[in-house]
Amino acid sequence: MAQPSIWQIVGQAVESASVSMADPLVQQQAAEGAVLRAHAAFVAYPLDVLKTQVQSGHPKYSRLSSLPSLMKDYKLRIFRGYPGVGANSFIMGALMFGGYRFFDNFWKLNNVPDYWRPALAGASIGALCGFVATPLEQVKTIMALQESWLKEKKVKARIYTSVLQGAWQAPLRLKFYAATPLIIRTSLFDGQLFFYNSRLREWVAHDGVACSSGTRFFVSTVGFMFAGLIAATVNYPFDRVKGLMMGEAYQASIGEVAQRSTIGTFRSICQKHGILGLFRGLPTRSMLHAVVWCTVGLGREACERLGLRESAKRRSAERGCSRNLTA
Repeated sequence: MAQPSIWQIVGQAVESASVSMADPLVQQQAAEGAVLRAHAAFVAYPLDVLKTQVQSGHPKYSRLSSLPSLMKDYKLRIFRGYPGVGANSFIMGALMFGGYRFFDNFWKLNNVPDYWRPALAGASIGALCGFVATPLEQVKTIMALQESWLKEKKVKARIYTSVLQGAWQAPLRLKFYAATPLIIRTSLFDGQLFFYNSRLREWVAHDGVACSSGTRFFVSTVGFMFAGLIAATVNYPFDRVKGLMMGEAYQASIGEVAQRSTIGTFRSICQKHGILGLFRGLPTRSMLHAVVWCTVGLGREACERLGLRESAKRRSAERGCSRNLTA
């Protein structure tokens, strides 16, 4: 029997993903995940700005304890770049559901074992999400840094007054300057996260049945948070390189500093600070992810306990979607 072609596999994966996404419960979870991620990104955004400053080597905002000083200096201007992160969080939260189902089916049709498939599917959709997120992430980075640049007279006026202006006016070369490390970082993060979470969900569905509701809540909330922290720690060197490249992208685009590649930036960090330099800012990013995933976990638990999914569950059962899902 002839093996199906790559396009036949893609077509079958799209069809299976479409069946999955037709489920009202999956649609509700996609919307819920997108909204919760955008909300969590707002709660944690000051930490995101601080992480950007730490990775860019600012002498004053150089560690997690600098957060009060940063917020005092920036005041409400600290949230100027949030629309970029919020939009990315919403897009990624929604894209993950359909995209993950496509890649899960794609790799299933390529005979990848069930145990490892979440990691490969997560890495695949993570790479795509990283590419899509790059332009807004770059504009956000410039807006996070320009307030300190103004104060230090490194620039005479704000480079971008809003995320929308930056997304529209920034040249393409600037928008995708640090695409490679962001794609790798996101791919590694999502591959690990989906793998860890699939193992946690298996435990909750089987061994966790005999445990108390409090224990299951702890695992489903704090357990997922720690899964995110582990994934964020493993891929942090790429986040560090991404942060440094995005921090210098504007100056590189106008010729003030020489352009650098991902490998060149890795080499430069290691030459100046050693291997440990690749982990500068890790505590700030760890706290950022802890806040984000704890907020998302609590939000999901609240949605479940408040009965916000009941209508979607009922419509899903009426349509018999649960019997048709393939991912």
